[in-house]
Amino acid sequence: MKSYTAWPLTWVLATLAPAAGASSATHGTDQPETINGIAIRQGIERLSYISLRYFGVRTSYDACIAQTQGFVPKQQDCAEAELAYQDSRLNRAYKALLADLDELDKRAAVDAERAWLAFRDKDCGARAGRYGSNAGPATESICLMETTAYRAQQLEDWHTSVKKHPSR
Repeated sequence: MKSYTAWPLTWVLATLAPAAGASSATHGTDQPETINGIAIRQGIERLSYISLRYFGVRTSYDACIAQTQGFVPKQQDCAEAELAYQDSRLNRAYKALLADLDELDKRAAVDAERAWLAFRDKDCGARAGRYGSNAGPATESICLMETTAYRAQQLEDWHTSVKKHPSR
């Protein structure tokens, strides 16, 4: 039989306490957290971690937002104009992808896209709901635009992958 030594609880706590204190000290400050080389301030949603340029959001959206001078309904107009562009981009990418998939993969892609659309609408509605009637509609429009741009980029990347590595 093996013999096990029980460590006194006070020794374990004394050993682990300094390490626990050191890790939590940085989270209570106003200093940004660095994730993958990008400084992130507390309260910023994860989708905002990567530049909107990567997802194909046009610089005209930034210019439009700058002209609003913080007026929320005008920001909604900017987001809706960019959403129209991103939705068109998403539809082009989706059709191009489907054209290059075999029937089995095409059915799976259609199912995935339907599920994504349902998720996007519910997710953005839930995010906007907490802001009420003042900023809620603009928040929902911005969420829809950013999420659609992200999905369009995913579909474009998927299509590029399919063209480089056709199945079967």
